[in-house]
This record gives sequence, structure tokens and C-alpha cells, in this order.
Amino acid sequence: MKIFYTILAYLLVIIISYLIGSISFSKLISSHYGVDISKVGSGNAGGTNVGRNVSKKAGILTMFLDMMKCFIAALTTFLIFNYLIAYMDIVNYDQFFEVICFIAALSCSIGHIYPIFSHFKGGKAVACLAGYTLFISPIMFLLGLIIFFTLFKVFRKVSICSILGSFFCFLLSLIPMILDFTVIKDKNIFNGGTYFAQSCMIHLTYMTAISYFVFFIIIVIKHRSNIKRLINGEEPVTVFKK
Repeated sequence: MKIFYTILAYLLVIIISYLIGSISFSKLISSHYGVDISKVGSGNAGGTNVGRNVSKKAGILTMFLDMMKCFIAALTTFLIFNYLIAYMDIVNYDQFFEVICFIAALSCSIGHIYPIFSHFKGGKAVACLAGYTLFISPIMFLLGLIIFFTLFKVFRKVSICSILGSFFCFLLSLIPMILDFTVIKDKNIFNGGTYFAQSCMIHLTYMTAISYFVFFIIIVIKHRSNIKRLINGEEPVTVFKK
């Protein structure tokens, strides 16, 4: 029964997280302004397209809400499984919470990209990556924002910032993992890494790096058309509508 309950719990996480991700805030917000976001601009149901064709404030609000739905999916999963492990007989193992929260974030991102409520036409999961990052590591989130806005200052194109930003976050996620297996493992330094992990709020596990790599691949795939335009020099500068 332990395996059955565990599988059932995983399925519930996947379904609930997918449904949360399927809430298309871009369409809800743009429709409030009388705009069908799927029929203007790039047709992408994301914050950037809303910012370009509705307003800057609407675009920022869309990005924030898309980010928070992934954060909420991961946080809800974390809290539920804390309860299940304490009061029910389910399988527990090393990196359990990292794995289950990543599954929740990934399911939410798939819902965001292919929303069941919007004919499976959604965004590109960049905001979802931000929400997942905010959940697993506030410091990584701040570093990611700095990287993103620095790149935007240079290139003025959200597509480049999204692709390079997700890649740099993957590289950053390798640092605590490498430290954990080398210097930080020394019992004379920060008590075997415990102090480092708690003070920096970074998950020192290989699952963090794997999850970021998966998100990077998803973002690259969803930006295929942007990459082609970048190669051909046809990608427009991102300008939000006033």
C-alpha cells in the first residue's frame, strides 16, 4: 500500500500543478483591456506579448502572476508532502522534496505552455522558471534577476535574456553542488555545509542542477522561432506599450 499511496500522491501533484499552470493570466488580463492576446503581436500568451500590445503594467502583472503560480504549485506540494510523510505511509528517500517540488514546477510549466483551458496555446515558461527559483533559493532568484536585467540592458531583447538567463542560472546551480562535494564537505568548515546551506538558503543537491538544465532545454525549444530570427538579424527590440 505504501507504493500505491506514493504513486497516487505523485499523480495528484502532477494533475493539480498542471491545472494551476493552465490558468492563463495573459489572456485574462488582456481580455480585461479588450484584447485577444493570441491574435496580436507574436500570438504568444506570455507577459512580454502582453507588455508589447496591451500595456507595460499589464505585462509586468502577467509575468508576476505567471511566476507566482509556479511558486504556489511548488510550495503547496512541499507543505502537503510534509503532512503526508508525517501522518501517512508513503515512500521517502534522499532528495525526496527536491524531486517532488521539481515535478510540481515542471507540471505547472507544462500547463503554462499547453494550457487545457486555452486550447493548449500558452507561454514559454520563463516566468515559471522564475517562480521555481524563488521557491528553492531566494538568493538564486536575486542573482537571476540581476543577470536578466543586465542582459536586457545590453541586448534590449527579452528572448536573448530568457535563453542566456536560464543557462546562467543552470551554471550558478552547479556552484553549490560542487562546493558541497569538495570544500564544504570538510567537517571543519561550516559544520559540513549545514551552516552554508541554511544561511544562503540554497539547496545543495544535484537535483537543483538537473532541474535547471531541464528548464533551460524547455526554454530553448520554446524559443526556436526567436533563435532563427536572432541568427537572421530579424529579432525586434523589446519595447513595452505605454
